[in-house]
Amino acid sequence: MNSKTVHHPETSMLLEFSAGTLETAASICVSAHLHFCAHCRDSLLRLDQVGSKLMEDSQAEPVDEALFASVMERIDRLEDGASEPDKYSQVGDYPPSVNKLIEADDNPPLWRRLSGSVDVASLKTGQKKFEVALHRICAGGKTPKHDHGGLEYTVVLKGSFSDERSVYSEGDFILRKPGDTHQPMGAQNGECICLSAQSAPIKLSSPLGFIMNNLLRINPR
Repeated sequence: MNSKTVHHPETSMLLEFSAGTLETAASICVSAHLHFCAHCRDSLLRLDQVGSKLMEDSQAEPVDEALFASVMERIDRLEDGASEPDKYSQVGDYPPSVNKLIEADDNPPLWRRLSGSVDVASLKTGQKKFEVALHRICAGGKTPKHDHGGLEYTVVLKGSFSDERSVYSEGDFILRKPGDTHQPMGAQNGECICLSAQSAPIKLSSPLGFIMNNLLRINPR
């Protein structure tokens, strides 16, 4: 785990994550970042404590006994089928949240070529708003310069890359919005693997981008 993580999700995202209201794809990325980042784990713990206190002080509401029994039964079933702590350690050197997605998929993700320097492997998450995928940049490789058609969350899982704004290392969390144009480049000393969640295709900025952009798609699954 990287204790020197520099780029973090906003506090508002951690608050939603703590409350259980953050949407699925963003939650996957925040969870992956938390695996690396002690600073955000501490912040999340404080938010959880505040939430627990608010619940403790809130007015109790009657709960339908049949509904409560049904929820507890579902929790018991989940616990009975819980995995051993090291079950996912053999999948890869990824955070547990990513390893679970890889192992739960009926068809393990296959890398496909996205450009001369970038491969992508789509992950099945059960939601339809974002494409969640692994992206691999070869050592020293450049992605095409591009803008974003929607939100994109990225967490560096292995290695590092840079763009016009900064250098991003293992555990760093990056949010890109429409209008954020950049050209990521992998470090020279090894490949970089990132987890990403995209709500819309990227928009290439090259002269031929107007042709290629019509071919770009996302594949939420």
